Amino acid sequence: MTRSAFELKGRVEAVLVAANFGSILSTSIPKIQLICGHGVRGDNHAGVRLADVREREFISFGFSKGIEIANYREFSAVSVEELAEVAQAMNLPEPIPHGCLGENLVLSGIPKLTELPTGTMLFFRKDEKQIRTAVLVVWSENTPCQGPGEAIQEKFPNIPGLARLFPKSAIGKRGIVGSIYASGNIHAGDRVIVKVPRQRVYNPG
Repeated sequence: MTRSAFELKGRVEAVLVAANFGSILSTSIPKIQLICGHGVRGDNHAGVRLADVREREFISFGFSKGIEIANYREFSAVSVEELAEVAQAMNLPEPIPHGCLGENLVLSGIPKLTELPTGTMLFFRKDEKQIRTAVLVVWSENTPCQGPGEAIQEKFPNIPGLARLFPKSAIGKRGIVGSIYASGNIHAGDRVIVKVPRQRVYNPG
């Protein structure tokens, strides 16, 4: 089964940097600088990446944690619409505040952002006349863990159990991670053009 390539359009609601080591929180700023082969300037996830427990296939093959690996988590992006669904599942009285998930981009208007396939490319424009040089490529879904739940718990101290509730509530809605394909800046308010590649279902039989 094959699906043709197609395009989606949305908006950058916020851009953020997680600059404080030891904290998952990211902070909204007017623009972020993306550097090919490095990541988001000033962000905790930029630069060299070491294998950890998230690299299940790598570790199960026999490699040890701590080995330097390709950084396919140079950026992370979340969806306004998906986070609204997560907040509803967690019975929160208001939306999840930006930055609780350590994200670099908050996007709107892209249906099922978390399900974008590997190889999807994200392009950006200021307006119809001016493009941004930054280009991102999606690597995978960003699987939920308890860390963001703990950050959300701090924002809603009167609602118990949020740290444990978040991973289950955010399955399939946690957003995406990927690499910087071309360097440049992205500003809050930019337009995002999502180019989804032609997809073929692999059938070894």
